[in-house]
Formats: sequence, C-alpha cells, structure tokens
Amino acid sequence: MCFHHRGKVFFMAILLFAVIFPGVPSFGQPEDIILNHETTFEKKRRSVVRFPHGLHMENYDCQDCHHKYENGENVLDAEELEEGNPAALCSTCHGLTTNCDLHKAFHCLCLDCHVKESKSGANTGPRQCKGCHALKVKHH
Repeated sequence: MCFHHRGKVFFMAILLFAVIFPGVPSFGQPEDIILNHETTFEKKRRSVVRFPHGLHMENYDCQDCHHKYENGENVLDAEELEEGNPAALCSTCHGLTTNCDLHKAFHCLCLDCHVKESKSGANTGPRQCKGCHALKVKHH
C-alpha cells in the first residue's frame, strides 16, 4: 500500500473512531474558561474571571502556563492536558490549602506575564484588578 493511501486510511479510521466514540476526551479545549476560586474577597465583591483560553492558545505553548516542576524543570507532558484529565486543571495542584493556592497562582502567572509583555511593547492583557475582576452589580 502506498504512503498516500495509508494516510487516507489512517485519517478515515480516526474520523470513524470520533463518530463512534464521541464521549472520548479530546485535545479540544474551551475558548473561554471561567476562573472562580473560593476566596472571600472575590465571592463578596468581584465577579468571576472569564479567561480567554483560545486567545492564549494561539500565542503560547501549553507549558508556558501549565506546569509540573521537578528539580526546577517543567516535566509536564502536553498529552496530559486532555479535557477531563486532572493534570489540565490548575486546582489539582493549586488547592485552597496549598502554599500557592489558585488566587496566588493566577495573580503570579497572569500578572507577571502581562507586565512582561507590556514592557516588551506588546499588546497585552489587563494589569489592574478591574481588567479581570469586574465589580459585581448589586440588585436591590
């Protein structure tokens, strides 16, 4: 069988698998992710953060944000980042009782990157609280 024909057969097999088993996790990630960590400040005064995951995926490698450090090196395998895999969730390692909880992790990673990008003259994300955390509107 020639290489070209094998490629078509492989593609058709993958397509058929996706149709037969639609519930199997894929690498398709949501365009926006809602970040709603459990801190008193955000629950009372600020709304959840709508994180534009799709926008970041266009410009950065997955391991720029997702990480698992061992001996100072990010050893996370990008294949672990399938939807539904705990390795893809920040909260798996950055829980409420950890040294670097979600609140600290998001502020450290997101703000540091936004500041670094702005210093290089790039169009960057927000660097002030209200840029990510809109004030909640009180309904009387």
